[in-house]
Amino acid sequence: MVYSRMISPRFLVSVQKGDSMNLMKINEIRTVDLGRTACFIMALLLLMASHAHTSVDSPYQSPARPFGLEIVDTVKLAGSDDASSDFQNNYLPTMSGWGNMELTAPSFTDLTSTIALDPSKISLATQYDTRVYFIGENTNYKNTLGFNTSGGGITEGDPLLIFPDASTANKRKKQTPLLSGDFVDLGTIESGSGLDFFLIADGARGGTDVFSTQTSSNPDGLEHALVFARPDSPYLFIAFEDLYGETNGDYKDLLVAVDIGRANVGALTNMPEPSTLFILSSFIGLVVYRKYRMDSIEDTAGSS
Repeated sequence: MVYSRMISPRFLVSVQKGDSMNLMKINEIRTVDLGRTACFIMALLLLMASHAHTSVDSPYQSPARPFGLEIVDTVKLAGSDDASSDFQNNYLPTMSGWGNMELTAPSFTDLTSTIALDPSKISLATQYDTRVYFIGENTNYKNTLGFNTSGGGITEGDPLLIFPDASTANKRKKQTPLLSGDFVDLGTIESGSGLDFFLIADGARGGTDVFSTQTSSNPDGLEHALVFARPDSPYLFIAFEDLYGETNGDYKDLLVAVDIGRANVGALTNMPEPSTLFILSSFIGLVVYRKYRMDSIEDTAGSS
């Protein structure tokens, strides 16, 4: 009896039943075909990766370096990679709207479904590639934003600049280099690291007042930042006040969003991640179902 099998579009191999030599050749051809297929798939994946949406540097990079501090990275254009495009479309409109609200009002958290956090206690429970998005500003100053993972303000630790000139207008230019959604990557922040943000009031024009999320580091001893988060979001919403002393400020002088990941936001707000909630709800559902089954069995046994 003769069997025929198509090994590839280019080969038709006929073998006599029991012909071990031909079977070995077939296996060799199969191996070659599988190897070629694997190479083709790998090449296709590499081609797809090369066309991935990658971030793009803004054409306007502020040269301001107050206190001689260095930048952590260049400013990238809004929506220029997949993550920033998602932020631009799904989060920025909402957060921009928050900037038009009274941030210090007790009702703010209820109206926005957010939780107010202690600015001095921002830390990462898990390692994360952290990013800061510019939302907006409402001030006559040309403020500078920076961060520090090992101290408060700029007098200790390793302070670096994020936005040397956090100024905006209706278009990017040298004097106003930012638009809403522009961002800077802070790199990978290790688990257990604190995250302090500081504002240098009018830093791009030589200002020297530095206000930190660590209130104890502020020259006037007052709080100059508000931090809010939604438990189901990867972002912190941070609002800064840039005036020294008792000003009854509105905390709208600089607004940014910080992507620290859902796990870290969940840890700060003491809320489990969605996956944890799913597992917990599934477990509760199983317990309820088993209880129902046991009750049904007992009722059936009792009636019989």
